[in-house]
Amino acid sequence: MTNDTEALFAQFLDYLQSEPGSPDYLGEPPESTYAFDPYQMVAEWTALRHEIKQQGKLLRSTQETLQQALEVNRTNQEQLQTSLEASQKQKLAQVEQQQEKLLKELLGIMDALDQACAYWQQELEVLSITSNSKPAVKKSFWDKLGELFSSQKTQDELSEKIQISEPLTEMLTSNQQGVELIRRSLLEILRQRRVVPIIAEGKLFDSQIMYAVGRQVKTDVAENTVIQEVVKGYLWGDKILREAQVIVATQVIQKA
Repeated sequence: MTNDTEALFAQFLDYLQSEPGSPDYLGEPPESTYAFDPYQMVAEWTALRHEIKQQGKLLRSTQETLQQALEVNRTNQEQLQTSLEASQKQKLAQVEQQQEKLLKELLGIMDALDQACAYWQQELEVLSITSNSKPAVKKSFWDKLGELFSSQKTQDELSEKIQISEPLTEMLTSNQQGVELIRRSLLEILRQRRVVPIIAEGKLFDSQIMYAVGRQVKTDVAENTVIQEVVKGYLWGDKILREAQVIVATQVIQKA
């Protein structure tokens, strides 16, 4: 048993002292190695540097072309935006002109309604004065005596006049109320479109919104006070749609 142990130990020492061989998978060693060539390396380096420069030039050229394209695109966008804004302004101006023309035509209708209301009011006042008036005429004794015998006839005539005047008054009042209703409706439509009348009568003359068509001597009012509106003026927002044509009071008699 001892001899076997010593033999194994001797083999182990021989193995440690022997040189290891090459493994089988490495194959045969190369016959020659690649030789280093510095000239070829410099040539390759020079070629690589030249290629890098060419690529840099190409990149800069591409960047400049892209920048020019972006600049042209930006210019085109600005021109398009300017053109759109100009077109929108032109369309808005055309719409505003058409709207202004329509509003002025409506003012003509409003003037006619104002005149109609004034006419019916004047007719009612005239009818009221005519119905209530009693002319003061001196009558003789014989006239008074005749009235006693014809009192019944006079009462019948008076009753007939009253019966005639009452329907006429109702008709005039109905016409005035109808015209006034239309006038107020049109005035409300104009107000919704920011058209409001200029309050001129009783105010001091303002050349920005009024036009004086005449002067009248008035000693009981202040100088340059509007005493009559010949044509009513209107404002459209901040814009003067139509000047008020007025007559202005003056305290100085102008010599011809």
